[in-house]
Amino acid sequence: MSMSLFRLSPLRLKANCKHAPSRTYSGSPTYPPGFHFWPSYFSSEEQDVLLAASLYKLDNTEPRPFRRRRKDYWKSQLVHDSGFPHDLFAPDNMYDFQKGHFDGVIHDYREMHLSSWPVDEYPALAPVLERLYALCPDPPTKFQTHLLHLASYGEILPHVDNLEASGSWILGVSLGDARILRLNKKEGCDDPNDSFSLTLPSGCVYLQRDHLRYHYLHSIDKSTSNDRHTGQAQRLSIMIRDQYKDAVL
Repeated sequence: MSMSLFRLSPLRLKANCKHAPSRTYSGSPTYPPGFHFWPSYFSSEEQDVLLAASLYKLDNTEPRPFRRRRKDYWKSQLVHDSGFPHDLFAPDNMYDFQKGHFDGVIHDYREMHLSSWPVDEYPALAPVLERLYALCPDPPTKFQTHLLHLASYGEILPHVDNLEASGSWILGVSLGDARILRLNKKEGCDDPNDSFSLTLPSGCVYLQRDHLRYHYLHSIDKSTSNDRHTGQAQRLSIMIRDQYKDAVL
C-alpha cells in the first residue's frame, strides 16, 4: 500500500459527516425521472480506499518531478487524522493540473480512463467496488471508467457527454470537497422544468440516465472554499458509463 497516500490516516476513525440536504424538484422531495441519488452511500473508510486507489493511478501518470515533490511533502507531514478522506489530497501546487480540456468544458484538472483498479495494492478495494458496481444498470463487463480530479479552483462547465462515446447512463461517485451539481435542460427540450441542482457530499453516488442523460446539460460548480493551498477543497469523481450503443434520443 502506498504510504504517501495513507500517511495522514493510517488508522481511520469513523466520522459523522454532515451532508447538505438534497434540493427538491418541482416542489417535490423526489428527483426528476432518470436521476437517482445515494447521498451517503460510502463510509469514510470506503471513501479512503476509493480515493487512495484513484490517486495512486493518477499519480503514476504524472512527470517524475511532481511525484518526487509529493513524496517529499508527505514525508514532511506529521501523522494527522481528521476523519475525512480529503486529507489524502496534497496541496494544489503538488499536482500537474491541466488548465483546460480539449473541448473547453473542464478547467484545472487531472484525468484518466481507467483500464484496471490496483486491487493488489489495496486489498480492501474489492468489496467496495462490488458495492459500487451493484448500482450500475448493466453488467460490469460493459463499463468504462473515468477518473477526474479537480483542483480546489477547478470546475466543469455545462455540457452533455459525448453521445458517440458512451451509452444511456452515467454513474458518478463524488469524493473530497462537496460541490454543487447543476442540470439544465437543452434548448428545444419539452420538459416543463428548466433546471435542477443539489449538493454532492463526499461519499455520495448519483445516476443520470435516459432522457436526463441526453437532454440536460450538467456542470460542477467551483469550490466555495477560497483556500488554494491546503488541498482540502479538491474533488475527485469516479465516472462509470456504459458502452455506446444505438439508442433512441
